[in-house]
Amino acid sequence: ETIRQLLRTHKKTKAEITLLTTIVNDPQGYGRIIRNDKDNVINIIEEKDADNDQKKVREINVGAYVFEARTLFHDLSKIKMNNIKKEYYLTDIIKICADKNMIVKAVLTNEEEEGMGINSRVELAKAEKIIKDRVLNDLMKKGVTIVSPQTTFIDKSVKIGQDTVIYPHTVIEQNVTIGKGCKIGPFARIRPGSKVKNNVYVGTFVEIVRTTIGDNTKVGHQTYLGDTVVGKNVNIGAGTITANYDGKNKNKTVIEDGAFIGVSTNLIAPVKIGRKAVTGAGSVIPKQHNVPAGAVVAGVPAKIIKKK
Repeated sequence: ETIRQLLRTHKKTKAEITLLTTIVNDPQGYGRIIRNDKDNVINIIEEKDADNDQKKVREINVGAYVFEARTLFHDLSKIKMNNIKKEYYLTDIIKICADKNMIVKAVLTNEEEEGMGINSRVELAKAEKIIKDRVLNDLMKKGVTIVSPQTTFIDKSVKIGQDTVIYPHTVIEQNVTIGKGCKIGPFARIRPGSKVKNNVYVGTFVEIVRTTIGDNTKVGHQTYLGDTVVGKNVNIGAGTITANYDGKNKNKTVIEDGAFIGVSTNLIAPVKIGRKAVTGAGSVIPKQHNVPAGAVVAGVPAKIIKKK
């Protein structure tokens, strides 16, 4: 939005240069905008070159410009090396054009945060927090409950349906979709490529990646689901692990509708758990030992103890 405003102003005023500025409480470290008595921009003074009066100026250069190409390339050769920093300042072209009475315009943004520089890891963290807060606020306005925004990370690409509740210390990474009425966390991690459908519960210390979870399914705490397709109305017991990586390939696990996975079940992919099948607590399901629909299995390795 700000960049579009910059372009509109440039075209409307027929300026040679249009730059973005903002006013900050602490301008230390930023280039100061110098205006004449007619309020036109005539120069940008860098911090190390500014005198005491110029350092008091709180309008700073954001670093976004629109140039008329012919002016830019014609006057670039006139920029001289700065004696203090031994660098060429692109911003010197502002004064060069102003001295020739060319039109130099500034667009002042009221959002101070848009003008912040990122020159250290501390400043990077501040900028990331600003973006994180924007994402969370947008989701909350759309009907998502985020219990603790201070401890929650959600990537900008994530889509979440109304009335879903995100509990503290949850991380939801890029390209994730979560449906309506879900409960996620606390301490859950949903990694890229995952899709959680409606009315799903993802409990404490659950991690899922490249996984789809069907409607009305419950995923108990301390569980890992990788490369898994989980159907509707499934119960995943606490401590369930899908062993999706065999050292060479990522393999898929399929858990069909209505299945009941007992606590601490290990599923060695590739494997399939049939519709309404049950695994006993502590079972290990070896790879390619698919469990038939309606069957009950238990043991290490798991064996069928009942068929429906």
